[in-house]
Amino acid sequence: MIKKQFYPFAETRGFVRAKSENPLFTTFHRTVGNQVQMFEIQWDKYWRPCFVVNFGGGSASNEQINYEGRLQRRRGGSQLCWFGIRRPWLSKLLSGKWKYTPEEVVIELIAAFDEMETWWAEGTEGPHIKRWGSNKQCHATTRDDA
Repeated sequence: MIKKQFYPFAETRGFVRAKSENPLFTTFHRTVGNQVQMFEIQWDKYWRPCFVVNFGGGSASNEQINYEGRLQRRRGGSQLCWFGIRRPWLSKLLSGKWKYTPEEVVIELIAAFDEMETWWAEGTEGPHIKRWGSNKQCHATTRDDA
């Protein structure tokens, strides 16, 4: 569902999917002025149906791009904060449903995506952004425009 709905959405925002040798990471990047903005979808290492979006940026003239934060369902450090079909306990009780549909997860991701755009433009944290105290280097990918 992500490939079918979210990938085209990201492409309409000017992002290009980069080649990756690691199946747990799908990386997108774009150049805005002299800056490269990137995000990667990080899948659960045990292939459970959940993911988080790491994002960052850097100078287009520099090959090193650093992570700046993470877009997730809600703030927090545990994997329970990741996007996925598993509903939080309170949501299960209120809705009577045990899981989100894949379509609901993609809609939630697209709705939160503008928070990354705001971060890149203004440096403002939204409710779905987890900012890291120190920058971490992004996974190695092949940028087509590099």
